[in-house]
Amino acid sequence: MRIIQASPIIDKKLKKFKSNKAVFFGFSRILDELKTTQDPRKIGELKHGIYRYCYGIHVTKSHSLLYRYFSDEDIVQLIDLDDHKNLYGRDNR
Repeated sequence: MRIIQASPIIDKKLKKFKSNKAVFFGFSRILDELKTTQDPRKIGELKHGIYRYCYGIHVTKSHSLLYRYFSDEDIVQLIDLDDHKNLYGRDNR
């Protein structure tokens, strides 16, 4: 079974978004998907820049989850969960 490791930042962000049910449901859906999929790299989008080697996936329309996958150990490491502007420092609209 695949191991999911959450950074302390994820716990803090989940407390921040605890009143936002959409983020909670989306996060739990993504966790289930990361645990059961054959290759977690295929469900996310590979990032570049400061998040090089990380994958991003939309939890809601405006919130994303960043994670890394270590295929040798079959470990998914959750990096950060936030909206686009807070994650990347800019808005691409």
